Amino acid sequence: MKKVPTAVATLVVALLTPLGTVGSAGATPRSLPASIVNLSARQIANIALASARAKGTCTNVSSGASVGLSFGATTESASNSAEQTIHFNAASAEARLVAGTAYVKMNAKFIELDFGRSAPQLASRWISLTRSDAAYHDVVTGMLLPSVLSQVLPAGTLSKSKPTTLFGVGVIAISGSANARLGLTSSKQTLFVSTSAPFLPVALDAAGRSRGIPTTLTVTFSHWGQGLHVAAPSSALPISATTLAAG
Repeated sequence: MKKVPTAVATLVVALLTPLGTVGSAGATPRSLPASIVNLSARQIANIALASARAKGTCTNVSSGASVGLSFGATTESASNSAEQTIHFNAASAEARLVAGTAYVKMNAKFIELDFGRSAPQLASRWISLTRSDAAYHDVVTGMLLPSVLSQVLPAGTLSKSKPTTLFGVGVIAISGSANARLGLTSSKQTLFVSTSAPFLPVALDAAGRSRGIPTTLTVTFSHWGQGLHVAAPSSALPISATTLAAG
């Protein structure tokens, strides 16, 4: 569902991230230190990712802007199921991923934006996609927790801040250039990690250029480890039976 521009969506940016496993949900991270204040930026980042993987689920809320475009999404992510609402200006959609099948419900503007054609008769209808459908990857990218976590770590040489607060939470900021999966150039990215055990990601900020256009992205993380149940819609039209299947 993420085709415009390259740095758009959620970790909901227009990414081509594979859905390979980044760690098993429920796994126990190695023994946590009493404090991360005196650790290196790389050590802190690794601990945050290990703790996030162990939690298995989270909610992330993203918002961003580019020239003439505002975008955002709320995603409930687990390792094998997810639910997401997303918008690009007036275009909006909802997606679910259940047992390997994707379901998407889009307004007319989103259909035009994502598929490059008008299909008002399909607006606000649930459409199902399987792995063999060409549009499947675009729908599910950035939804599962492994895909989300593959985007949070800044790239390059990392630096850290002194302990500070963000949203009333004690954090250390880990900074570098933007993760390649965000599709930004001339970029910077900061990951904010809680200073309280288990030292989970709290938020990230990224800024750079997408196809030469200045683009910013902010993502907040919450509800780590809470149970997630995503239900398939009661009825859905296979995309193979619609005009969206070709091209």
